[in-house]
Amino acid sequence: MKKIVLAIIAITTLCGAVQAQRHIEYRWHGVYVTGDMSYGFNLNRSIDEFDTIPCTLNAFMPGITMGYQIRKEAGVGIGFNYVADPNGAYTQLPVFAELRSHFMRSQLTPYGVMQVGYCLPLGASSDADPVSSKIEEGGLYLGLEVGARYAFNRSTAIAGHIGYRLLQSNLVRRTDLDGHSILAIPVTLHVLTIGATFYFSN
Repeated sequence: MKKIVLAIIAITTLCGAVQAQRHIEYRWHGVYVTGDMSYGFNLNRSIDEFDTIPCTLNAFMPGITMGYQIRKEAGVGIGFNYVADPNGAYTQLPVFAELRSHFMRSQLTPYGVMQVGYCLPLGASSDADPVSSKIEEGGLYLGLEVGARYAFNRSTAIAGHIGYRLLQSNLVRRTDLDGHSILAIPVTLHVLTIGATFYFSN
């Protein structure tokens, strides 16, 4: 009888260990780093209220964040995105603080991110002919993102996401071929993004 009881205990312990190995939960407390690769395009195709000045932004937007996960529902961090406008005019560097939340303690979990910061202009001008544009003064940055994260183990994971980014420039100057200023206006871009994020934690 004693051997049977010991055998049952051993089998139960073994089954519990196997089940524990199958349950992979990303570490939800401590320092985290993310590397993001997103692609975005602006939803508003003009930059003035009368829809007379066209604007097209189709850009890769890589970014890095570093923060601290207080609990699975709340992590805070800082980071930046690089908006690589192939035409040059709207190349900029949003820097931000973020709130990152995950909703399940499982290998696959939905999550959401909110970022607020400032868009730093990088001094690039477009090569458009006959009018070029350049950001001279940055403005508000707002990012919202939802997606799903899959944990490979306790310290590495990958996520897919879609998002929205608001990029404000308080002053964008448009010049002619001779460098004469013909217009100086604020510009707000409403950008839809899709991408992947890689997670690393201590």
